[in-house]
Amino acid sequence: MKKLTILLLLFSHNLLGQDSLSADTTYLSLEDVIKMTLSYHPVVKQANLLDQTAEAVIREAKGNLDPKIQADYSLKDFKEKEYYNLLNTSFKIPTWIGVDPKIEFSKNSGEFLNPENYISSDTDYEQVAVGLNVPIGKGLFYDERRNAIRKAEAFSQIAEAEQTKEINKILFTIIKDYWNWYMTSQKQALMQQAISLAQNLFNRTLIDYEFGEASVVDTLQAKINFQKRTVDYRKATLEYELAKLNLAKHMWSEDLTPLEILPNVLPDSLTLFESLQQDNLKDAIKFAMTNHPEINKLEGKRNQLDADMRWARESIKPQVDLSYSLIDAPLDPEFNARSVEFGENYKMGVDFSFPILLRKERGKLQQTKLKLQSNEYQLAQSQVNLKNEVLGAFAQSVAYQDLLVQYFGVSENYRRLLEAEIINLQNGETDLFKLNIQQDKYIEAQTDYFDAFIKLEKSKAEFHHTVGTPLLGLSDMFSIATNQ
Repeated sequence: MKKLTILLLLFSHNLLGQDSLSADTTYLSLEDVIKMTLSYHPVVKQANLLDQTAEAVIREAKGNLDPKIQADYSLKDFKEKEYYNLLNTSFKIPTWIGVDPKIEFSKNSGEFLNPENYISSDTDYEQVAVGLNVPIGKGLFYDERRNAIRKAEAFSQIAEAEQTKEINKILFTIIKDYWNWYMTSQKQALMQQAISLAQNLFNRTLIDYEFGEASVVDTLQAKINFQKRTVDYRKATLEYELAKLNLAKHMWSEDLTPLEILPNVLPDSLTLFESLQQDNLKDAIKFAMTNHPEINKLEGKRNQLDADMRWARESIKPQVDLSYSLIDAPLDPEFNARSVEFGENYKMGVDFSFPILLRKERGKLQQTKLKLQSNEYQLAQSQVNLKNEVLGAFAQSVAYQDLLVQYFGVSENYRRLLEAEIINLQNGETDLFKLNIQQDKYIEAQTDYFDAFIKLEKSKAEFHHTVGTPLLGLSDMFSIATNQ
């Protein structure tokens, strides 16, 4: 009987190192989850739209330089008299330098024309004017069109930074959720091993009691231990299912159908990030100071404010717009080339305006200066905070590397103590109470080890997230997914 008990205990002991896995068990790696995320996740797709939005904003701003055709036509016919028949068309070409060429074509006829609109019948009432609009005050060196384009280009920088930020954020969340799923799977497996050992001890205690080798108290203690392990296993199973559901919400198919993780699918322990070394820190800080999404957004905002500042300064100048057009030269009404005579057949105009107090313009300039100064303060503070966050994330990850080694050693030692206690129980040198205590210590040590492991993996991802590295530094690994 004693030999049978020992064999059963040894069988139970072997369960401590085994997982109850079915033959069709499949492992889902973190790499596969992230590749799926980069290809199909709605948030990633939404973030990718920022590039197209920026392109559309730049295209809209450049539209201010599009050539423009304009036509005005009016006719009055009353009691069989043609009072007037006016057609005026123009073709204007806005340019980057603010000097805008234009071509005008007019055809005016009628018995009661305004003398201003009169065109001789010698040219069949048709007239062509070719000229320029030139701002010689406000708008000569910088105008609203150029300001809009500069701000649109700066918006493109902001959009790119926002895209990096959003994708990094969702990747970091997925990594944390994946390792939470892994942690709960290990706890569930650990509780399953514990409940198997407790059940075997309870069954053997009942057999020993029948043969007079155990007391009623021993059977009660073994039953309580089995019940406790059962409760712990149920809790671990619930945590596992919740963690699995939490990860599954990030998994989508190509047609935006939510996916679920099947019961036979388990997490893998393969990591994506190498352990951090001191050499990584200096380069990381240097990168973060100039390339972090928040820094890029502030720099993009500064570029927009610089453009507004330039336009605000330009707006203080008086508005003086000069227009000059040659009439029927260098093109005649039939659009044939003709000689140019600047002293004859022309029209010229000057538009002048200048606010006396310039309160609106000076107020706008002052506001822009204050916004620019505020942005500089925010940029300086953000760089200091960011540097400290990078240092903290690095120190945390290095600490977890050391803690993982320590927790592994503690776990191994408690495993040896549990093995020794099982042997002592077999030899009658201890009791179930001491065995249960050693098993509790072993479970606690194993849990601490798994907890340190996932905290280390999260800290390595958090370091890259804090630095602001695009795709958390996994660009090469997931280049295929991002190109899809």
